[in-house]
Amino acid sequence: MKHLLYIILLSLLFFSACKSQAEQKQQEANDTIVVETPKIIQDAPLVAGSVTLKDGDFGELIELAATHQILDEEGPIFKMSEPEMLIKDGYFLLQNRPAMSYTRRPDGTVEVVKPADEGLNCFFHWYRLPDFRYITSFGIGGNGPNEFNFPHLVSSGVSAPGTYVYETGTMQLFETDTTGVLRAFPFTFKSIKGASYSDRQICAVSRDTFYYADNVPRGKAIIRTVYQGDSLQTEQIYNLAFSKKHRSWSSYIGDFIVSPSGNRMVYAYKYFRKILVMDTSAQTVRDITFDVDGVEAKNDVLTLGPDNVTYYWGISATDDYFFLTYSGRTPLQVSRENGKGDGYIFVEQYDWGGNPVARYKLDHWGRVISDGKLLYQVCYMYDDPLFLYTLPGKE
Repeated sequence: MKHLLYIILLSLLFFSACKSQAEQKQQEANDTIVVETPKIIQDAPLVAGSVTLKDGDFGELIELAATHQILDEEGPIFKMSEPEMLIKDGYFLLQNRPAMSYTRRPDGTVEVVKPADEGLNCFFHWYRLPDFRYITSFGIGGNGPNEFNFPHLVSSGVSAPGTYVYETGTMQLFETDTTGVLRAFPFTFKSIKGASYSDRQICAVSRDTFYYADNVPRGKAIIRTVYQGDSLQTEQIYNLAFSKKHRSWSSYIGDFIVSPSGNRMVYAYKYFRKILVMDTSAQTVRDITFDVDGVEAKNDVLTLGPDNVTYYWGISATDDYFFLTYSGRTPLQVSRENGKGDGYIFVEQYDWGGNPVARYKLDHWGRVISDGKLLYQVCYMYDDPLFLYTLPGKE
């Protein structure tokens, strides 16, 4: 009997000690602060110099067929006008110009007539991926505080829910989350001395560092703005103009983006088949051109004509690649094709060293962005404007 009591007593002590050790380990785990390690993105090597490419350098042209994606019927229904898209951490943000109308008051001034549906009077619309479930609309059109007339979405490498939007008219930057709450930054961007018009394409590298392409006298440039304390430090770091026959900013219209790593920048020209890939100090620049005839012979006026070929129409970035939407035809040709229901557009894929990866032909015309798995396209000619294309190997 004594032996039995002795065994029971030892067992109780053993399990008590185990429990005490387990509780101690659990408490240590609870007391441990888990620090999330930032994702390190390694860009492809960048080699400076001028490179002339051919379409064949991409390999065989890959033709993709679209899947028509119907947006959540709980959201607004609208016609596409000046659309922009952005994908951020499993959310899809669509910008579209509200369908406003105007009336003239008895005193001669003009009044904006806003749609009765508040969602239709908003520029921005959040959807959740992958099912495109509608979340909210925000960004009222108008001239009041926190209202918009000529906004742009802002590409951002900042790790935070939501993103940034920018109003060109007031030069005001806003932070927004996926609930549609707008918070104005405590500064506005500076006007460029000598430039008659500004149309910044802004990329946020951090909460206080921004790169953008903007108009400058006789062309365009890449500019860096850093917000320190209560002051803005702004400097031009690269001049995008390169032709003596083209001295207007309009000839150098294009698309600008910064890599998610924050270490590379790309500018693709609309009226020249020319791409610049560079580091963010613009010390290492890769100048990519293609064999194209007749561009240098045109002046500013002829370059903007509807019978002149246009090239790049949009850009998007993933960790490993950037994607350029490419036309290669005149606006008149594109209009005729779309009128017959035969619209199409190309997408070129490059790594961050400026090396060609793949070239795709899409069976609709429209703006395109990518998340590295899908191509997302908005088409102007459809009541339900969104089409999706799966990239090869991402099924």
